[in-house]
Amino acid sequence: MHAAAEPASALQVSSSAELEAFAKLGLGPQSLAAVQRIRFGTPTDIQQKFIPAVLTGRDCVGLARTGTGKTAAFLLPICEYFSQGRPLRTLVLAPTRELAVQINEENRRLSGQAPPRSTAVYGGTPIKRQIDELRRKPEIVVATPGRLLDHVQRKTIDLSEFSLLVLDEVDRMFDMGFRKDITHILRRCTRRQQTLFLSATLPWETMRLAEQFLHDPIHVSAIDERGPSVETLDQRYFAVMEQRKLLLLIKILQRDKPELSLIFTRTKRGAERLGKELQRRGYKAMYIHGDLTQSRRQKALDNFRAHNIQLLVATDVMGRGIDVKGISHVINYNVPENPKDYLHRVGRSGRMNAPGKAFTFVTPSQGAEITAIETLCNHLLERDIIPGFDDGIPSRGAARAAR
Repeated sequence: MHAAAEPASALQVSSSAELEAFAKLGLGPQSLAAVQRIRFGTPTDIQQKFIPAVLTGRDCVGLARTGTGKTAAFLLPICEYFSQGRPLRTLVLAPTRELAVQINEENRRLSGQAPPRSTAVYGGTPIKRQIDELRRKPEIVVATPGRLLDHVQRKTIDLSEFSLLVLDEVDRMFDMGFRKDITHILRRCTRRQQTLFLSATLPWETMRLAEQFLHDPIHVSAIDERGPSVETLDQRYFAVMEQRKLLLLIKILQRDKPELSLIFTRTKRGAERLGKELQRRGYKAMYIHGDLTQSRRQKALDNFRAHNIQLLVATDVMGRGIDVKGISHVINYNVPENPKDYLHRVGRSGRMNAPGKAFTFVTPSQGAEITAIETLCNHLLERDIIPGFDDGIPSRGAARAAR
């Protein structure tokens, strides 16, 4: 998503029917102008359900997978509050720097030059500039938990000033060990009038926190209760020995010629090694992981968004914050350790119901991992092959991998 707005002459305004659909959710003229300015289509499922719920003023819990428009689902009601003369100063918590930047950019596109103004607060960058931004009292502060608590200790932010609190991707924040930080932050927000939780899953930790800090919340789900899936994706797996994975990847790139491909590895070292090897072979590729500086991570994302590179190799934590239109392929170079991470990975493609492909490399010993993924998704992955490619699997292993 690009932060810079396009010239007015280039905008393709939403149709009157699409604007009417948003108006029925309770949005007024100023919010509808924002919808028109950034060229929204019809409201997504989570937007249809969550926007009216938020506008009741009650606490809300929303379930929605990534790529379904949930950022706008909570930002548009906040914009509506301001247009109604209800300036609820808002704190948004996000698990990663990338997601914090994404939310901040989305708000700036929505609000234009008018309030609510926003700033992003996260680690890995000099704190002085953030302190200067916070002194200007932006109406929305988007923050990662660790850096936010750093500002609290420095007394450069007062959490009691925030009356609306949003926790985005709560499940991921628990996965990353932020539970104590979140509890500490919630207890310091003593003047909260409304709290919103958004999550792709609803683990017991999230429910326990919701029961502790939310009052009579409205529960909204945009996830098929029959089981999570990514319906617009062509999902397949390749049986291959570990030492043949790189050659298989090259064969797939030659066969499919993906416009943009996000490649997932399990480890930071693996992402760096694979990214450098792809560069050495002449591919327009970069890699991203948590040990890189923020400037290097942002450079990789900017190049990927601008299509200056074709391939981005990432770890799971980094992949969760990548919101880039036009990703045609997601390739799981390594099977994720947690089946739920499969959904977050492949959800980078096929966003907003667009078509896409998701390939997973499976060694003969990983049958149980693939079965767990298929059970979670309620979808059997079809086996794919490259004619003439030697996957390195002995005959009995090949039969077992092919099931």
